[in-house]
Amino acid sequence: MPTTWLTPQLINRLETLQLSVRWVRAGRSLGGRFPINRRGSSVEFADYAAYCAGDDIRAIDWNLYARLERLFVKTYREEITLSVELIVDATASMGLPTPEKFARAKQLAVSLGYIAVAGRHHARLSWLRPGRLAATPWCHQRRDIFRMAELADAARIEGQTAMADWMRRAAIGLRIRGGQAILLTDGMAHPADFFRALHVLMMRNLEIKVIQVLSPQELHPARLLRGGLLVDVETGQTHQLAYSPAELERAVADHNELLVRFCKRHGIPFAQHRLDEPLATFITRTLPIHGFLE
Repeated sequence: MPTTWLTPQLINRLETLQLSVRWVRAGRSLGGRFPINRRGSSVEFADYAAYCAGDDIRAIDWNLYARLERLFVKTYREEITLSVELIVDATASMGLPTPEKFARAKQLAVSLGYIAVAGRHHARLSWLRPGRLAATPWCHQRRDIFRMAELADAARIEGQTAMADWMRRAAIGLRIRGGQAILLTDGMAHPADFFRALHVLMMRNLEIKVIQVLSPQELHPARLLRGGLLVDVETGQTHQLAYSPAELERAVADHNELLVRFCKRHGIPFAQHRLDEPLATFITRTLPIHGFLE
């Protein structure tokens, strides 16, 4: 049975959406509903493309060459199945300033998993946290998502781990390669660690997307912190707060802007989700605008 938030009304709205896919590399199989064009395939003719060095000469249309005296190859429409990795940050910061942040990230991941499976793709949810690697089984059918939702509901936050180190372990241990990876995190990591983590996914031939989940209070930290000694919940390091409210808010904004700029520079769709935005609204309106869904 689905958890209480995964209502029939929400499911009906998810059914109207599909993943946005911009490019495809490794690890694909026929049968999905997302169409792409390949050169020199043999599924369904789509169009012609100018011949480039390395193209299969068997795909050249010699009749067209006889008329135009230029080389063109036939391209064919093919439908693909994607492997969709849903990676949820389960480190300690995801529980602050409210546990609702982690709960919302899990709901978003399961919703995206449902959209993927409804589009005849395969989806898996894994937890970015210390200790042993943990992931749900691959989901292939709609009914599998209800089991994913149950496992997500039971998942708990655990301590701290370097994001890049986890990505390297997961890439090998979970055999992550090809398809899409959607990272759901609050982004409360050192920017250099965040950048290295995404580079690991890039090297695994993944199309990457990032959703930053934040509470409204985190965007206006001066309302939470007025001064004194700050203890980092993940590292245990202490920091003496000597910021003015305006400086503290600017520091947080600058940090988030670094993440946004990195993603934009590398063509990675990035969306920020505030907890005061309804889940269904974010999925059906905001994510299509940012290139996550269609």
